[in-house]
Amino acid sequence: MRHLLTYLIFWGGGFLTSVAQDMIVMNRYEQAYQEMSEMLDGKREMSLKRAVFVAENAYLDGELDFEKDFCKPIRTVSEYLYRLIDVNHWNKYKTAKQIALCNFFFYPCSGNEQKKFVYDFDNEYSNEDWRYQLVSQTIKTHKGQCRTLPWLFKLYAEEIDAKVYIAHAPRHCFIMYKDEDDLFPEDWVNVSLSSQQYQPTIWIKDFFEIKDSAIVVGTYLTPLTDVQAVATQLGDLAMVYAEKFKKYDEFTLKCAEKSLEYFLMNPNAIIIKGKSVVELLKQHLKANGFRKDAYTNMMDVQNDQCWAMLQATHWTQETPELRKRWTQNANDMNQLKNSNTIR
Repeated sequence: MRHLLTYLIFWGGGFLTSVAQDMIVMNRYEQAYQEMSEMLDGKREMSLKRAVFVAENAYLDGELDFEKDFCKPIRTVSEYLYRLIDVNHWNKYKTAKQIALCNFFFYPCSGNEQKKFVYDFDNEYSNEDWRYQLVSQTIKTHKGQCRTLPWLFKLYAEEIDAKVYIAHAPRHCFIMYKDEDDLFPEDWVNVSLSSQQYQPTIWIKDFFEIKDSAIVVGTYLTPLTDVQAVATQLGDLAMVYAEKFKKYDEFTLKCAEKSLEYFLMNPNAIIIKGKSVVELLKQHLKANGFRKDAYTNMMDVQNDQCWAMLQATHWTQETPELRKRWTQNANDMNQLKNSNTIR
């Protein structure tokens, strides 16, 4: 009997510890959601740096430090960028800050410790550890993906008040800024950090098979406001949550719905909402004996709405042929860079 009681005490203690740890983990996600929601609602100062941090810190179980891992390294780079502008006499250009940022990313220099920022081919298809998909990792390694590289570029730009914008293409993210100095043949400059290129709009449209209607409604090839960027980051919070816990639930639905309040033309958030609705409907049906009721009717309506919303974005639906085109190795990327760069 004594051994049984001892077992129960230890088992019960372990169970309580596990529950407490789960609560701590969820609290980080809830805090991240709350902070970004307050930014969007105008109740908290808008900060993309903070938005990225709280999302990634939740995924990494609180291992990040805002000052050490984000503020300090970003501040150090901003100080270097001002010196880079001065020593190269770029102040004569209205886009001096954008020029400095591109040079900082594209070429080895003292400010980046002679390590330019490159696409992380080594971990391109890593599904075991999503830290390779995080901006905090790119800050440390100068390697990243088509999402982390432009987002880090945007965080540096935010620090020095450079007018650059996140923009989307199907399964891709890049930077846009206004060509105020007439240095390029188009009004807007498209900067691909993945391939270290300035890419013509027509090439991006053709390569990603983007419809003109998708540009008109603001889905692709459109500079996002800071509000839309934070809304996108809130959708990304739902994505890292789903990746970590391998499920869609009330939390992912809440994030997607809040994101869509401020950026409706976001296919990723719509897809997350749709997956969340389907999973919650499955759970309810299993619990109620697979009977139709008011809840199932409501979720059916929401599911139909998600499909209609997705169609309204005029998104480019991925096909095996497009996937093959978009999945490139290092040689393909180098060839692309040499043949399509505007200098």
